[in-house]
Amino acid sequence: MTNLQEVPTDELLNFQDFPSVHSSGSNTTIPISQTQITINDVKGDMNANENLRGAGDGPVSDGTGNPPEKAFWTLEYYQKFFDVDTSDVAERIMASITPKWDNTLKRHLREKPDLYGPFWISVTLIFSIAISGNIANYLQHSASEYQWKYDFHMVSIAATTIFLYVILVPFILWALLKYSISPVEDIEGIDDELTTGVLEIICVYGYSLFIYIPISILWFIQINLLQWGLLLFGTFVSGSVLLLTLTPALRLSKHKFLISIGIILFHLLLAAGFMLHFFHGSNDIPAIVPVTSHPHPTQALVLAVANASKS
Repeated sequence: MTNLQEVPTDELLNFQDFPSVHSSGSNTTIPISQTQITINDVKGDMNANENLRGAGDGPVSDGTGNPPEKAFWTLEYYQKFFDVDTSDVAERIMASITPKWDNTLKRHLREKPDLYGPFWISVTLIFSIAISGNIANYLQHSASEYQWKYDFHMVSIAATTIFLYVILVPFILWALLKYSISPVEDIEGIDDELTTGVLEIICVYGYSLFIYIPISILWFIQINLLQWGLLLFGTFVSGSVLLLTLTPALRLSKHKFLISIGIILFHLLLAAGFMLHFFHGSNDIPAIVPVTSHPHPTQALVLAVANASKS
């Protein structure tokens, strides 16, 4: 058995020149040139191959593995706010009608706010108020001598009011919170609580309106005590959800008491406006046209011409 000779490790990692091997028979001569392979060369080749494979697959990342942020005026920027499942929306709706200190809506507001739920809740509330308001209008004048007609202006009025409330009020609240935060230093985790964005406030305001959908359906019942009771109940539930969800930002404001009162007051005014205009004050709606026995001017002219021809 031949003794094995120990070879240095450096020599094993490098190619070396060896003399040409000549042998008889079918053996061939194999020339070996001197070549040195380093780890950096291998890494460079691997990175080049990865770049070639990734070309054309999508947007170039910013070096951290995440795609670059889109501009806020592009549709791609708002796609992430509509990327939610039905289970996520249902869970947030349930949280919007069950006020709790550590509720699900507050947790999702920080993790992944969405605009899908607030948009469809607002649209549903618009048509719910318009349909129920016309039913209430019909019931109020069913026994009188009036010809009832559907009032389509209710849809436009409700849409303008709701979308202005869901968009404009969060912007005002965001500005008040931004410029009324008390100077706080050396408190761990405080920066994360101060960054409540306007889209996050729009999200919680949109979900807080869900309670008014079933309430608007019951408002067509012409009982004043029931209508006012539903109004106060809806304001209490939705207002509590708003305050509990926005508490991390409100407690750092120098005017947190006044801002909290303003949130509840605007929510109460919105609900009272819905009830008084669409369900309780329907006597002033111009869609009710009285029935008259006077002939139409065109019909009177035709009758006059017919009588003149007979004479």
